Parts: sequence; C-alpha cells; structure tokens
Amino acid sequence: MSDLRERRHRSEAEKAFMEAVELGIEERSPYPDGAVFFDAEQPDVGVAIARAAAEGKPVVLCSDDGTRQILYPSAPAAA
Repeated sequence: MSDLRERRHRSEAEKAFMEAVELGIEERSPYPDGAVFFDAEQPDVGVAIARAAAEGKPVVLCSDDGTRQILYPSAPAAA
C-alpha cells in the first residue's frame, strides 16, 4: 500500500486527515475518533467549528504553517 502522507494534497487539513488515516490503520493516530479536519485559514471556519461542536465532534484545526490544534466540544450545560 502506498503511503498516503507522501501524496500531494491541496490543504493542510487534507494532509492531516490522510496522516490520521495512515496512523489509524496502525492504531497510532494522535487524533480523537470522529474528528473533523479544517483549514484554519478557510473562509467561515468559525461556522464550521461551531457546527462540528454542536454535533459533538472534535475538530483538528490545521494552519498553513503546519501546526495543528485539537478542539474538543464542551459538554452541554445541565438544565
């Protein structure tokens, strides 16, 4: 199988996602299950993060400089 991390990808988020797939196969992914990947510089990234949080999904925020931040949704407040 080819190493997906070495293929050309369009964005930092796509690179991180492909890395997660490769490492997940080896059960070594540093990212939480069900995480969604977004480019920090994409337009409306805040809306995408809010939508993911509302769905209870963690976010991997990927910057052009190669840094990645994992954002976890907060638990809903008790009524």
